[in-house]
Amino acid sequence: MFGNFGNIMEMMGKINSFKDKFTGLKDELENETFTTTSADGTVKITMSKLATIKDIELAEGMEKEQIEDMLVMTLNKALEQVKTEAIAKAKKTAQDNLPSIPGMPF
Repeated sequence: MFGNFGNIMEMMGKINSFKDKFTGLKDELENETFTTTSADGTVKITMSKLATIKDIELAEGMEKEQIEDMLVMTLNKALEQVKTEAIAKAKKTAQDNLPSIPGMPF
């Protein structure tokens, strides 16, 4: 009568563990930083792997329009890196911690 209750409790424990792992992943991504530099080297952006901008360095003598263009391109480059790495780490965390569920993409 209560044979499946143990399985449900085990599954709930795994789900709570999974939640803890993702909280840890969030903290890890917020604390890890990287720097992206524009193609011409005039702009450097340092951000966390959770997309928090930590620092922006601009070369001296840049014009307003050049600054704007370089910031947009360099920020987009950095954000693409954030997305790629965060998705990869989230998938790995899910694969390592969730039970195999038919139809799930990981």
